[in-house]
Amino acid sequence: MHILCPQPQLVNAVQKVYRAVATTTTYHAITGILLQAHENTLTLQGTDLDLGIIYTFPVEVIEEGELLLPARIFTEMVRRLPPTSLSLQSLQDNTVEIAYQQSKVQLNSIDASQFPLLPPVEGNFSFTVAITALKDAIRKVTIAAGNDDLRSIFNGVLWELEPGENRFNLVATDTHRLAVYHGQPEDSTSNETATALVPCRAMNELARLLPGEDGLVKITIGESQIYAQHEGLTLYTRLLNGKFPHYQQVIPTNHITTIEIATRDLLDTVERATLLARDENKARAHIIILQVGEKSLKITSEAAEIGHLEEELTAEIAGQPLELALNGRYLLETLRVIDTENVILELLAPLKPVVVRPAGQENYFCLILPVRIG
Repeated sequence: MHILCPQPQLVNAVQKVYRAVATTTTYHAITGILLQAHENTLTLQGTDLDLGIIYTFPVEVIEEGELLLPARIFTEMVRRLPPTSLSLQSLQDNTVEIAYQQSKVQLNSIDASQFPLLPPVEGNFSFTVAITALKDAIRKVTIAAGNDDLRSIFNGVLWELEPGENRFNLVATDTHRLAVYHGQPEDSTSNETATALVPCRAMNELARLLPGEDGLVKITIGESQIYAQHEGLTLYTRLLNGKFPHYQQVIPTNHITTIEIATRDLLDTVERATLLARDENKARAHIIILQVGEKSLKITSEAAEIGHLEEELTAEIAGQPLELALNGRYLLETLRVIDTENVILELLAPLKPVVVRPAGQENYFCLILPVRIG
């Protein structure tokens, strides 16, 4: 294999693929990045067997072929090369020569035949969605995903494709909170409902890899994998096994009190209250008290070794006075992903879920379970 490639383009490609490479494993081949030169394109692949990233971009191919290079040293070396044209050429002694300006470096390669074949993109369900909408959905939903090795289904995001409603849903829960986002696909190839339980790590990697500008990403749902494609980028991941809970059953259908309040004001107050509510007793850590009056919302928190906080905020309140306790960290993380000027809290009872949603938007909400305190 022999190619010519500008250093900035190679760095961009390598850094994308490197995020999927296994770091600790006895399977040596997946600690490398596979390079495949074919018809004036270079394709890079990295995987840890659960997550895979493929990236293809144009280069000058002098001789077609493939190489498997140790990911960490290859990535670090390429990043430190000058921004000039690079020549990558495989030599007969299982080494690769990278030539630049008047210099060169040689790296030992890995047997490329040992690299696992990544599955082709295939599935019965596919649709496209705007990149900005998908990144927004990922940012707002993954805050509610869990991190439990014993219950892996809560470490993922449920995808639901509902062609009849012309929408897709992203849902995550750690059993203490639930986030739901409704989005609209640009188009869909199926008239049937489809679901997939996607690891949260893959969702976050996809959000990092996709560009910030307008564009579309194609999502394909297979039997055991899901794929995301945008231009030269393909990300795939194995789906999580297990049945996601029937989340619709815990969503309140009514409420007795509604609070509309400035998002920034509430966020700042909750941030201060949570900072104070650092209790060594884990059962009371991050706990804040919400007291709903006729025209104001009072928030208090305390920790025996630190002190006490009490703040009163002006709000538009409809309904009955109410007092409840929440995990302030959960509320804070929700408020941080809400982009509207005002936020709405819907309350039913001291121990019933609180629904938090952006004012004027119906496509997202986060449900938070109150805390029982003595």
